This record gives sequence, structure tokens and C-alpha cells, in this order.
Amino acid sequence: MILLTILMSISVFSAPLSLKNTPYFHPNASANIVIFYTTWCPPCTKSISLLNTLQKEHPKLNIHRVSVDDIESQKQALPFGLAQSIPLILIADQSGSVVKRFSVLPDKKNLNALIQRLEEGRLENGTLPIEKRIDSWKQNRKGM
Repeated sequence: MILLTILMSISVFSAPLSLKNTPYFHPNASANIVIFYTTWCPPCTKSISLLNTLQKEHPKLNIHRVSVDDIESQKQALPFGLAQSIPLILIADQSGSVVKRFSVLPDKKNLNALIQRLEEGRLENGTLPIEKRIDSWKQNRKGM
């Protein structure tokens, strides 16, 4: 069983993770966040509290809270990398691609800044996606 878990976690990380074809993805959200947690875990409780606060500040944010207290829900969460630790927080952009994963309680300031960048249509590092950079480059050179 342990070997199977290790192999599944290795195969998950070999390709980019996406929430697009999962019940955790909402296409009209500014960002999609999934937290896998247990009810007995103190860092999980703090993470959920932090995410609840952020959801009040960012109304277009979509947050799914998935309890993994039982074996069946843990099996369903394995493809998302749950075998490592809890809480597991996945943050996806508007296209559903996971841009950040946290296995510890994230800093509110950094998490808020990441959500703000995603709401603006920027990448995790704050830059514009390549197609928008090319368009802005062309627009800036029309008057030349």
C-alpha cells in the first residue's frame, strides 16, 4: 500500500496539475482554491479560518473545503498529492491550472498578494501571460 501511494504521488507530480475537469473548478471564479483537511488537525483549522477571511475579502474567490477524515475521502484525494501531508492547499488560476500548493499554513500577506495577482489575470510571479505580453508589445509600437 505504501509503495502504491509513493508511485501515485510520483506520477501526479510528473505532469502539471489541473482542477479544470474536477468538481473543484468554477470557471467564473477569479481563482479556485481547494483545501484537503482533517477536523483534528490544528494547522488545518487555522488554514480554514484564513481561507474564510480571504473569501470575505475576495468575493469572486471559489474555495472548496474537503475533509479527509475517512479512508474513502483520502483515496479520492490521492491524485491531488495528499499522500504528503495535511493541510494540502491547491491554488488554481482562472484556467484551472494549479499555480501554487501549500502543505503548511501560508502567510496571509503572501496568499492575499497571490490571489490579487490571479484576479488581475497575472501569473503567480506577477507577470502577464505570454499572449498578453505580445499584445501589449504590439499596442505600444503602433504609434512608432
